[in-house]
Amino acid sequence: MIRQAVLEYDHSDDALDRLDDLIDGRRAHVLHGQNGYAVVRDIHPAIADYPATAFRGECTDAEVERINSFDADVLIAVGGGKLVDTAKLVASLRNVPLIVIPTLASNCAAFTPLSVVYEEDGSYDRYDMFRVVIERVIVDSRVMMRSPYEYFRAGVIDTVAKFYEARYLSGDSSIDAGVNTGLALAEQCGRLVELDLSEHAFESYNDAVRFAVDHVIAIGGAVGGFGDAGTRVAVGHAVHNALSRFESSHSFLHGDKVGFGLIVQERLRRSADVPYLEAWLKRFGAPTTLETLGVRTSDIPILVDSVITETELQQLPAPLDKGYLKIIFENLQLPIYK
Repeated sequence: MIRQAVLEYDHSDDALDRLDDLIDGRRAHVLHGQNGYAVVRDIHPAIADYPATAFRGECTDAEVERINSFDADVLIAVGGGKLVDTAKLVASLRNVPLIVIPTLASNCAAFTPLSVVYEEDGSYDRYDMFRVVIERVIVDSRVMMRSPYEYFRAGVIDTVAKFYEARYLSGDSSIDAGVNTGLALAEQCGRLVELDLSEHAFESYNDAVRFAVDHVIAIGGAVGGFGDAGTRVAVGHAVHNALSRFESSHSFLHGDKVGFGLIVQERLRRSADVPYLEAWLKRFGAPTTLETLGVRTSDIPILVDSVITETELQQLPAPLDKGYLKIIFENLQLPIYK
């Protein structure tokens, strides 16, 4: 099934200037975070005129229930991925359209018809898919330029993962038109490794960075929208979900944990890309060992079982070799291991 959640995507230097015309007199309610909302309010002060609810930081069933009490014709989500995922759930429950103003280029939440839901302790619970109408994703360059670089870095890693995970699931091509389109888009995402996306480049917000931001937010989301289960998530995200059960990993961003999961996935595949991928992640400052993620050797059996459970739920093309997976984690425990 092909699912696309967004009617319009606007990435420009003045995208926020068109917000009030888009609302067009409708009753609006804003769900917002903290730091990013202050930046948006500074650029577009009129957004403070709308009734608002502050997000508490985690996409949980309890948070959705708390927020699901506003009375408005349209919901505006201003923030990062977990906030946007929460807003999508609320908009779907209330059957109201959604406008998304990302304040971070950290993931594709603004472009996908699904929400990743967590437990109250921060561990991964599930993801819900639904029909949701996002009227417009408003990516204002003035907001993106003032966002923290580390979130962009993690977003690029998560987007590169689209290529590796889609290839793991469906190979290089498919007779299914949607999956084949998803694979083509995923290949574009994989090419982000060829660009200079350093902190210096991000601060200049040059053409390469703009290109990458569009892939992090929009093209990466469209991969799963077209390819569905044939391109959406594989071992990289399964490892991420398993790592979320360890409190020591909660300080790391989503893309960082997915990047580590990609190392595991590509080693499972015995891929020739492993040395290049690991070197790229190290240059990008991403964690490449369990020690860095705070996972001890004694935790590896629990981690292995969690990954196996996650991949069974994902219904991957073939079951994982549990013994080999354990060896891979043992070899990734410390940086001296190869």
